[in-house]
Amino acid sequence: MNTLPHLTSIFDRLRRGYHLGPDDEPAFSVLCERFEEYAAYFAAIGITLVRHEREFFYFNAETQDTVPDTLPRIAVFSYIMVDHAANQGRAIDEFIFGHNFLVTALPHFTLDRYTSLLRQVDVHNVDDLRTLLNRMEQIGWVKIRGLGEDEFRFLRPFHRVFSKCLEVAQLSQAAQPDASQPAAT
Repeated sequence: MNTLPHLTSIFDRLRRGYHLGPDDEPAFSVLCERFEEYAAYFAAIGITLVRHEREFFYFNAETQDTVPDTLPRIAVFSYIMVDHAANQGRAIDEFIFGHNFLVTALPHFTLDRYTSLLRQVDVHNVDDLRTLLNRMEQIGWVKIRGLGEDEFRFLRPFHRVFSKCLEVAQLSQAAQPDASQPAAT
């Protein structure tokens, strides 16, 4: 087997939970071009390299038994973004991935129900949101560095959690009775 370029840096980033996307050059291009070789290399040491349908890469967790403590926070944060966009009648995908956001202008503390959801996962203020966004940057889901102060944007690998939030929102809407139909008696 030929030596795989950038193997050490790719392995190091992915093993820490990072998701490699188009913003992560040259590693991203190398993985796109030689995915099968990298997948075989990692499989030989018991690790599954995943190529997401939206073109980003990550290691599949060995076990689903342990949930990182930040995952529920990220899920609630993401759900609020999706809910806010839907409530405004905006195209959710375009809203999330189409522009940059200011931390201080996020909708997360604008409604009591959002605040209540955040408190359930131990997020109490804007500083806690910043901490969460820093963690999301560490795993390749948002970009903060290089943008304006308090500004961030979502990266392609965020689709991993974003897709789940959309599924939950659709299930929630499907479970609600249609107000235009008379109640069954």
